Amino acid sequence: MTLRHATILVLIFAALGVACIDLSAPKGPASISLIQLPAAFVVRGDVMRDSAGTPAPPVVNQFSAAGQVIGGQAPQFFILDTAPAAHFDPATGVLVGDHLGTVTFVGQVGTLQTPTVAVPVTVQPTVIDQGTGAKDTITVPISADTTLVGSSPIPVLVTGAGDTAVKGVVVHYAITRTLASNDPLRPAVYITNQNGKLTTTDTTNATGSASNDRLNVRGRLLADVGVATGQKVDSVIVQASASYKGTPLAGAPVTFVFHVVGSIVP
Repeated sequence: MTLRHATILVLIFAALGVACIDLSAPKGPASISLIQLPAAFVVRGDVMRDSAGTPAPPVVNQFSAAGQVIGGQAPQFFILDTAPAAHFDPATGVLVGDHLGTVTFVGQVGTLQTPTVAVPVTVQPTVIDQGTGAKDTITVPISADTTLVGSSPIPVLVTGAGDTAVKGVVVHYAITRTLASNDPLRPAVYITNQNGKLTTTDTTNATGSASNDRLNVRGRLLADVGVATGQKVDSVIVQASASYKGTPLAGAPVTFVFHVVGSIVP
């Protein structure tokens, strides 16, 4: 091989090496998730806690171009308000409530940023009670239309010091007494959210109320013919509960008793 040929080969390999570097994937994640908060609120004078009452940080997951969760640089978190009601403590990695209000919270990994999240800073929730709007009796339509149901809201109210409404508290519902179904694969009694999806939780709004969930009874699935035909009345019991720092609120569980009777319609 001549010196001229050797020089050409060296230049070719050098060019290929540069090309490989230029075409390599950029450092860092291809995408990131929304901010995942351990709670929907933080109490004034306290840190954000998970459902067990343990101080917990926000999380932002990172994904490769193939959509796989990857490790990488730690996310950064920022509060965008000029007079924020809370601050983020980078030493402990948790959000700290300073005074009542709402903070605008955002996460960032490299040059990628999450959408903002509004986090209320509230008084400590202490009491859960029954709200208004629940029906005493659910009249269930019985017809050839199997989609017809009888339903009722399951409203609760969460308050703190001075009967102050507390926003962002997760309320858990459980059906502790139900009615038998004639279909082993579908319950006759179930709970749905405001979008009609099966659920067992709701979150309090700015008035401290959780009233988006509904108890539903599907008439065509009632196994008890007497109830389905209106010959007798039976009952369903739903209990609602919420906690803070892992301790149930006073009044928990709140018990709802719904009387159920069928009504045959054309």
